[in-house]
Amino acid sequence: MPPRRPSHASMNGSLRAVRIGVLGFLLGIATPHALAQLVPDLPGRIDNTISRRVEDSVVGSVGRRVEDTVDKTVNETVETAVANGIVQSLDRTLQKSLERLTAVLDRTISRLPGPLGEPRNVPVEDNWRAVDHEWIVLIAPEQLRTLTGPGIRILSETPLPSAGQIMVRVQVSDQDNTPLRAQALLRSLGATSADRNHIYNAQSGPEPAPEPAPEPAPAPGAKAGKVRLGLIDTAINLKHPALKKAKIAARDFVGGKGARPTEHGTGIASILVGTEKDHPGLLPKGELLTASVFYQGDKGATGATTASLVAALDWMASQHVPVVNMSLAGPPNQVLGDFIGRVSANGMLVVAAVGNDGPSSRPLYPAAFEPVVAVTAVDRNSQIYRWANRGPQVDVAAWGVNSVVARDKGGYEEESGTSFAAPIVSAAIAQLISEGATSSSAALQKLIASAQDLGPKGRDDTYGYGLVRPH
Repeated sequence: MPPRRPSHASMNGSLRAVRIGVLGFLLGIATPHALAQLVPDLPGRIDNTISRRVEDSVVGSVGRRVEDTVDKTVNETVETAVANGIVQSLDRTLQKSLERLTAVLDRTISRLPGPLGEPRNVPVEDNWRAVDHEWIVLIAPEQLRTLTGPGIRILSETPLPSAGQIMVRVQVSDQDNTPLRAQALLRSLGATSADRNHIYNAQSGPEPAPEPAPEPAPAPGAKAGKVRLGLIDTAINLKHPALKKAKIAARDFVGGKGARPTEHGTGIASILVGTEKDHPGLLPKGELLTASVFYQGDKGATGATTASLVAALDWMASQHVPVVNMSLAGPPNQVLGDFIGRVSANGMLVVAAVGNDGPSSRPLYPAAFEPVVAVTAVDRNSQIYRWANRGPQVDVAAWGVNSVVARDKGGYEEESGTSFAAPIVSAAIAQLISEGATSSSAALQKLIASAQDLGPKGRDDTYGYGLVRPH
């Protein structure tokens, strides 16, 4: 649409002033000599009256032509200037609007799930990863209505019956998207705890060189009675021969329609409750509750959000599962730590892999949370797995090098990592509880007392209290 032109009426005063100035200038320079050049055919003998009339006629004619020219020129100049000004102003306005729209679209796209349901995760503080701009909050039901304000968008609400609270996923503004600001804001609105929706990873590690086993493992499952335990991991392949006859109750906590990885969880489940004769699990008659918490991205990457972990723990607690295995690791999330503290206070014991980031790595969680039993891995010669994390969080060690586990696509394979040591400890505690231990903590104390001391005498940061053998 062309720019709107100003009316002639609105410019009448300005144009009239220009015209008067131009005419005055022409009349001032219109001398008799100049007029004679304009009308050379007039003889010099014409009387003054005729000369003046001719002069007036010529001047008037020239003046009208000049006035018409000036009028047209001024009009076009003013119109062009106004039009250019409008266009330039419109250009500037459109440019600013486009920049704002682009910024909004960039932020929106960055927060959308990936093509297969993968949360859009980004690097955050201390080089951890979390879902972009997304925070999770634990809040009492009666306080939920207060969780509102500028820049806060509620994404989901998940009741947590075991704790009598609600977990809320929220997005915050760019201005508030830092731990200091977001946690202060969310706590001021009634949250009992708040943190980013961090991403956690399964803890299988690089394969070491093959080694001979100097002694076979004790026959697993010989004492197994009615035992219940939980597994929070990837989904599992229930059709694998090792698991298709096992007592397994499975539930998904990922959400969305994306693919679910199954490799890691299938291997861990086979260690716990596998039923094949040639590769029996530690508790082949036990009951296993499994929670699928890992998504699979479009490039094959996997991860579990804090929100999925908390929801899975709540389900386990609601089902009164005494021991839960978590062969995964990640950051010290405040919400996850608080919730583990709650379920532990109510009698549930969480067993976790210490992680495979190496002996100099920072502590990984949930293993490093105080109530959790942190498990490291050793080989059959009782040598520490070279990639295992070390530190004051380590409680006990178990075999986790070249472990034979069910392969997702069928058959079996050898795997190494602290992930495969943790289920040995989980199974041992669950079995002690089934045999009459008065509580999960009592079972843990009995387990520690029976552990084989390794390394320096007493507890150390490499082996913890020592080796727990399969019962």
